[in-house]
Amino acid sequence: MAECLGFSQTEVISAKVVPELQHWFYTFVVDSIVNKYGVPAPVDIATHWMAQESFIEMLFNESYPYTRYEYRYSDGASNSGWPEVVRTRLMIYGAAARYMQLDSGGTNVFLLGHDDFTLLDTLLAYRQDSTGVTIVDSTSSSAAVFDSTAGILTINYNGLSSRLSKLVYLYLKLKIYNDISRYNNLNVISRDDTNPSYITLENMFEIFLIDKYFEFVTARYVTDVGGCT
Repeated sequence: MAECLGFSQTEVISAKVVPELQHWFYTFVVDSIVNKYGVPAPVDIATHWMAQESFIEMLFNESYPYTRYEYRYSDGASNSGWPEVVRTRLMIYGAAARYMQLDSGGTNVFLLGHDDFTLLDTLLAYRQDSTGVTIVDSTSSSAAVFDSTAGILTINYNGLSSRLSKLVYLYLKLKIYNDISRYNNLNVISRDDTNPSYITLENMFEIFLIDKYFEFVTARYVTDVGGCT
């Protein structure tokens, strides 16, 4: 599946580093099952460099402990404050190198849209209470509406405007309902023929999702054959 996603070290090299993305994807890869030897892990960045309440951590950390998330980042311009491992690697890019820091006064550098925020709000509610979210599939013109008081997400999957929102929806359907019916691993959500650019965050989260599908299907098979391994 890593090959299908077009995921390679060359293609994800960037002059910009988001420490939370580096750390949490590294943590996932080294602990994963199906993708461990097919996806190169990025260089880890120590947790003491991590800002709290990042939406990236909320995506990858299934024990996310916070009650809110932040999505805005600013450019940490002074490289004297960068982690040594980052400074050493990024300096080959010279003035193009950027170290992005979580900052409530920053900008929406991941270009998250309305549907992304709706699904992220739902994910936050799920992280806080895994039994407190209900998903109602709909064919309405509104792609996604989340009632945070009732914990109800009403959603038209086909109307979702972003790849990330679709991936978060699929993750929630798996975790809440054990539903894997909508995902077809021949059709990669994070990249398609009309928009073949490599979008690192979406690529990474789709790989994470595939691993969760594998865990679920494996556990179900073991149960179906009477506990034999």
